[in-house]
Amino acid sequence: MNLKKVQAGLKGARQMSSNAGFTLIELMIAIAIFSLVIAGVMGAFWEQLRSHNTQQQILGMQQNARAAMYYIATEMRMAGYDPSGTSGAGLDPDAAVRTTTTFSMDITGGEGDGRDNDEDGTFDEADEAIYGNGDTLADNEEITYAMNTGQIIRTDQAGNDQVLADNIDVLDFVYHGINPVDPTDTFFRFDEAGAAANPGNIRAVNVTIIARIGVVPVASYKVQDDTQYRNMDGDMLLNMQLAPDNVRRIMLQKTVKLRNMGLN
Repeated sequence: MNLKKVQAGLKGARQMSSNAGFTLIELMIAIAIFSLVIAGVMGAFWEQLRSHNTQQQILGMQQNARAAMYYIATEMRMAGYDPSGTSGAGLDPDAAVRTTTTFSMDITGGEGDGRDNDEDGTFDEADEAIYGNGDTLADNEEITYAMNTGQIIRTDQAGNDQVLADNIDVLDFVYHGINPVDPTDTFFRFDEAGAAANPGNIRAVNVTIIARIGVVPVASYKVQDDTQYRNMDGDMLLNMQLAPDNVRRIMLQKTVKLRNMGLN
C-alpha cells in the first residue's frame, strides 16, 4: 500500500470532519437557549410597558382631580361677591344632597349699568365689563357644580354644561359657618337642610373629590384598594372594605373660605 495515499486519505477525512458544522442536537440546544433569552427580554419589556401605562393613567387621574378642585375652589371663593349690595349674590346649597352646590357673584355687566365704575369721567366703557352691575344674570355669575354619572359638571346661568372631570367616585360639599342659635360658634357644621335654610351664615365649604383611573391595568401584580375614604368632617364617603377592587384612586380635600360672605 502506498503510504502517501494513506496519509492523504487521512488528511482529507480530518478536513471533512472539521467542516461538518453543528449537529441537530447542538442546533436544538442553541435554539432553546435563544428562545429562553428572548422570552425573558420580551417579558421584561411588556412588564415595563404595562408599568408605564399604569403610571400614565395615575398621572392622568391626579391631573383630572386637581384641575376640577382648582376650578371649584377658585370660583367658589367668589361666592357672595356683591359690591353694590343689591344683587343678592351668595350660596344656594342643595337641601337634599351634598353632591351639588350653586353659588352666585356679581362680577360683570358694568359696561352697561349707567355708572362710571372706573371713575375716569366716561360712563359705560367696554373696559368696565369687569365691574358688577347689581345683578347676577350674566352666564358666569351663577354657577352650579354637580356630580352626574361619574363626571363633575359645571353649569352656568344659561344652562351650558361643561365636563370638568371624568371617572369620579365622590364629589362632596360640607358647609360650615355661624351657628344660627349660638353666633359665638363660627365653625358650626350645617346639614343639608340647615345649609339651604341659612346660606347667609355659611363661611366655608369643605370640598372632597375621589377620582379613579379610567381603565384597570393588566399587570403581574395587583394593588388592592380596601381603603375607607372619609372627608375632613369624618364622614364615610366610600368604604372599599365592603367590596375591595384593583382600581387605583386619589382623594383630594380642600376647605374653601368664602371671603365675600357676610360682608353685606
